[in-house]
Amino acid sequence: MRTLIIQLPLGMPGTTTVYAHALVQTDAPAASLNLQWAQTALLPRADRQTEVVALVPAGALSWHRVSLPAGLHKQASRLQAALQGLLEDALLDDPAQMHLALQAQWKTTEQPWVAACDRAWLSAQLQALESAGITVHRIVPEFAPVGAALHITAVGPADEGWLWLQQADRGVWGLPMASVLTAQDVLSDEDRGSASLSAEPSVVSWVSERLGLKAPMVAPKQHWLQALGTDWDLAQFEFQANARARRLKNWQRSASHLWHSRDWRPARWGLGVLLASQLLGLNVWAYKTRADWQAQQSSWAHMLRETFPKTQVVVDAPLQMTREVARLRQGSGQLSAPDLETMLGALGQSWPAGTAAPTQFQFEPGQLRLPELSLSASAQQALEKSLSAQGYAWRTDGTAGVMSTKEAQP
Repeated sequence: MRTLIIQLPLGMPGTTTVYAHALVQTDAPAASLNLQWAQTALLPRADRQTEVVALVPAGALSWHRVSLPAGLHKQASRLQAALQGLLEDALLDDPAQMHLALQAQWKTTEQPWVAACDRAWLSAQLQALESAGITVHRIVPEFAPVGAALHITAVGPADEGWLWLQQADRGVWGLPMASVLTAQDVLSDEDRGSASLSAEPSVVSWVSERLGLKAPMVAPKQHWLQALGTDWDLAQFEFQANARARRLKNWQRSASHLWHSRDWRPARWGLGVLLASQLLGLNVWAYKTRADWQAQQSSWAHMLRETFPKTQVVVDAPLQMTREVARLRQGSGQLSAPDLETMLGALGQSWPAGTAAPTQFQFEPGQLRLPELSLSASAQQALEKSLSAQGYAWRTDGTAGVMSTKEAQP
């Protein structure tokens, strides 16, 4: 799956606004950025297999922790107003003019993080992209409060660059590189042993010397890939447009991650082995079932030929044997279950005591019909139970009762 990352400029959009962007194959084992710049009309167009992510620069966001009232997660309509009230004293601007977005697990977090940015600016940027035919599926912050230990990212040239610090418990904050003279300006004694650092090529030496930390060199804007890996999505409240497309892209991203990620390789192998074993087991079970069925059919055919040697062709051994036995019984004058005398005898034995016996009936081999029958429900249940014990079935058909052999049932 491909992802088109578009960083939103800090200023308001215009006809000459240039967007930094990169088209990334996110399911590749080692994704890399091919950073480019273009005006809105020249930005790449996304197809169905491409997710469009708008990256909000760190300088456009402020971060705040809030304690939400209990039960607020059940009142979604009041959530935005509650956030504006809680952050009224923490924000420099009117909360009504700010766009506020909660972290993904806010319902189960005691003090969730809230990202705040200018609502008019974000709306104008998204509308500019939409006017150019680019639908944004996800909005992510450039840096977010993640990681138990402090992580520092150095971006830009030394005279204009920034140090961006992020940590799950302390949020995200930035320092101009020009204001950093010693490590004490950035790191506390507690951070020195656990802090990590990454820097773009132009400032690796500068940052390493100032902070006294080993700084691995990363390609420019490589931290965008880390931003994609977080579960943050600022498209909340009035910016939840294209929700259906966003859900589809989220599903595609999750499926692509499960299919290509190295972390899920053992699970994929396990699932493949499980499916293969199930398929093999089903084939073995089907082979054994067919073999047993064929053996049974052969046994019945052998029994039919031994009992009735004149049988030339065996099509349905049980049915043919039943017919041959009935033919022998008929030839010897013996009564069988479908005969009238046998059925009347069974009916007489099972007829409920104290009820009038039927005066008329209609007979055809295997079925005895008693019209205009008037029996109580309990008497019919007793009759049905008694006849069933003798190999017959009983049912009602309107005002009539029908007795039949079980083989003759419809």
